[in-house]
Amino acid sequence: MSRFTAGFLAWLILGLPTLAAPVELIVKPEIIQINGKPAEVYAIVQSDGTRGITVNERDGFHVILKNELPYPTTIHWHGLILPNLQDGVPFVTQNPIPPGGAQEYKFPLVQHGTYWMHSHYGLQEQVLTAAPLIILNEEEKREADREFTVMLADFSFKSPKEILASLVKPEMPVMPEMKKPMDGMDAKKTQPSRVQVWNEAAGKFTSATGEKPPTDIDVKYDALLANRRSADQAEILPVKGGESVLLRFIAGASATNFFLDTGALEAELLAVDGKPVEPLKGDFFQLALAQRIDLRVKIPAKGGAFPILALGEGTRLQTGVILATEGADLPKISGEAGIVAGALDNTQEIRLRATQPLAPAKVDRELPSRLGGNMADYVWTINGKAYPNRDSLDVKKSERVEMTLTNATMMSHPMHLHGHDFQVVEIDGQSLSGALRDTVSVPPGSTIKIQFQADNPGLWAYHCHIVYHLARGMFTVVKYEGADLAFWQPEKTAAELKENLP
Repeated sequence: MSRFTAGFLAWLILGLPTLAAPVELIVKPEIIQINGKPAEVYAIVQSDGTRGITVNERDGFHVILKNELPYPTTIHWHGLILPNLQDGVPFVTQNPIPPGGAQEYKFPLVQHGTYWMHSHYGLQEQVLTAAPLIILNEEEKREADREFTVMLADFSFKSPKEILASLVKPEMPVMPEMKKPMDGMDAKKTQPSRVQVWNEAAGKFTSATGEKPPTDIDVKYDALLANRRSADQAEILPVKGGESVLLRFIAGASATNFFLDTGALEAELLAVDGKPVEPLKGDFFQLALAQRIDLRVKIPAKGGAFPILALGEGTRLQTGVILATEGADLPKISGEAGIVAGALDNTQEIRLRATQPLAPAKVDRELPSRLGGNMADYVWTINGKAYPNRDSLDVKKSERVEMTLTNATMMSHPMHLHGHDFQVVEIDGQSLSGALRDTVSVPPGSTIKIQFQADNPGLWAYHCHIVYHLARGMFTVVKYEGADLAFWQPEKTAAELKENLP
């Protein structure tokens, strides 16, 4: 029995066959201020302007999604275990919602924690078509005295089409040797960089500065955003002295990984991707694109103002929010740090332990996931193939599946599997009972093994969450035997890249 089916039966047993009244979500254009200049973006809001939704697990998920964009769209409910045809992936699980159209999404919930929603159509994520999705239950409500959600994003005044065109046809001439998959920046060149380290004596994550090779990144952004605000207008989050505060961070960017700096406040890492882990302390954490992390901090009894910063991997860009008690002197947050943030690695991931790991089981099926490609041609592949194609990763219901993710490129790839939780079980040859996730970042040259129970039949997207890598081929599907393929039309995906901009 699938986890979703078990949840639905529990609903019937509890006498709750009717879901809560629907929430109306609208996808529409919006003007915001970035670095003091107006920018046209997209938003996912309720009719009263609330961004995204917060729901109680017991009430289930019931949304009427309306498209007020001048282009088609779909919204994916990132990380949710749900019926396949409710997943929101165009030309995989549904057709796009046309301008002026609407679609209903309705299903029981079998999870709680920090999730999010975003467009899965073309490059619309880059124009901020994303919002939080928080699922509460009584356990979640007891985590802290107060909580805030902080959604991170990257922003460019260039259109997504312009960005993609510059990546596919770079202005600089490409030398033949640059086409080797493992070629990147000159490893002999280094620069002062700030990275995460594990302080064994203190038992905590912190940062250190050293000479590191430059990190390969795709896009040079104009700003990083926290809750759709650039650093010059950082949000002030009101707190009281002595309170515990839960910070739900969502990496809702298009091509940027983050480090989180909690400054003077030591934090406890409580959950990743909505799933609890054994708590770990620190003041400097990694958060890859599309992942979530829940951090709990304690406000000193005397109060004060406490900047919490998000630093962009491979750049000096930063943003953040400020936790502040009443009357505290408020600091300014600069949009640029004094030193480059280095590269994400496995320092944090290898220490995470799930509090509710998968039940032990024999592996029934092994699947390869070889991540390839290069910056010269700007084509990205899974198992040597660039999407669109009719290839798939095939499974059968009830199998325990182990997938081996091997990164043969010079860039990290945050890999997301729709419709399932998976557990990290091995990192570069070291076995572990790692975190349960829906998105795992695979650093350059690294090999990570994950396992999941094939208990949610359908046709499920599996892809790199860097939107430009997805657009240029790093996408495939996990296909259950007997899956409904009515909406799977790979040949239509090219149209998405022509219809996505304000």
